[in-house]
Amino acid sequence: MTYAAPDTKVEEILKKVPEKRIYQPQYLLKESTPKARIHVIRKQYLNGLLDCPSVIYHDKKKILSLHSFEEATFFLEPDRYYIRYEVNNSGCINLEFYQHKRPKMDILSQERQLEGDTEYTFSISEHTGSQ
Repeated sequence: MTYAAPDTKVEEILKKVPEKRIYQPQYLLKESTPKARIHVIRKQYLNGLLDCPSVIYHDKKKILSLHSFEEATFFLEPDRYYIRYEVNNSGCINLEFYQHKRPKMDILSQERQLEGDTEYTFSISEHTGSQ
């Protein structure tokens, strides 16, 4: 189990997502055409106790799964996306990208243009106490 003291900088302890939790490896390959780079950081686990996975989706395809203090960068076509943080049944937060269809919108959703050759960072943290 990884533990971070309150004054620990999360960036210093981040690890890459292991291959066994990368379900669509083609999303992690940088091509020669300009793509939007999506950098996802998974911070604290739920209440400091439960390390359930946060899953990243693109148009309902499961791309990868992050555990606490992991990071990954994947690539999407430049386009307008609906981006949604979704709380799953175990209480963890998933991150969903919808390119050509509008999902059921809620307070945790946003519409955003993702430009090619630009990096976007998303941070996932289920920690519910003081940070």
